[in-house]
Amino acid sequence: MEVITRQEAIEQGLVRYFTGKPCKHGHVAERYCNGGRCVECSAEARNKFYSSVKSKRKSVGIFRLNEAQKLGLDFYDNGKPCKNGVFGMKKTKQKGKCFCSACYKETKDYIIKWQEKKRRENGIAPRSFSRQTKQEKKEVYKKWLERNRAKVNEQQRKWRQSNKEKLRPYQSAYNAIRWKRTSIPLAKLHLEQIVKVYEKRDYKTKQTGIEHHVDHVVPILGKNICGLHVPWNMQIIPAKQNRIKSNKWETV
Repeated sequence: MEVITRQEAIEQGLVRYFTGKPCKHGHVAERYCNGGRCVECSAEARNKFYSSVKSKRKSVGIFRLNEAQKLGLDFYDNGKPCKNGVFGMKKTKQKGKCFCSACYKETKDYIIKWQEKKRRENGIAPRSFSRQTKQEKKEVYKKWLERNRAKVNEQQRKWRQSNKEKLRPYQSAYNAIRWKRTSIPLAKLHLEQIVKVYEKRDYKTKQTGIEHHVDHVVPILGKNICGLHVPWNMQIIPAKQNRIKSNKWETV
């Protein structure tokens, strides 16, 4: 390392210079032209200052992002307000992002704008449907349904064909209303219980291997009497017995 005086270093426009002599703390190292302080002494003073500041911050629970990451903290407080002037915890995993209501709203709006921009670039309608009122949603769905009526009908038809047993309790309730063997409020009130009766029939058929039917104890289309389509007028019997019984009602 070339030995040079401070004045010569200043004249040459250098930041540091080396005299080859030890400083007052015994460091034989370069010195700064601005102030003439030893580089080693400056480093020690800087580390001492940062250590004291760091200990003060930790004592009141204030950390920097890299410190929080090393400690494995999910949230940390850096003692500074966010861009909206709110003091509080920051998210470590999101690089110190604040999660106050104002910052969250800004982030959400930014994401929505970005998504709509990408959807427009890809030729897809913007996702503004979620921010519409209930009436506006109905109007949008109604227009969509008119454009896709044939497709929707075909899908519904296929589903009904493949789920006939699931629809059986609802179809029976509809028929009972049509034949005036129950009312709409009564059907809604007991629908859940009626569905359970049909589920129990399916379970019994699967367990025994014998087909079972849900029969009305008092027939709802009897010749001399008409019962109601209610849970307490239903029973599960084998299909063969139900066909023999038909719509007759035998009293003891």
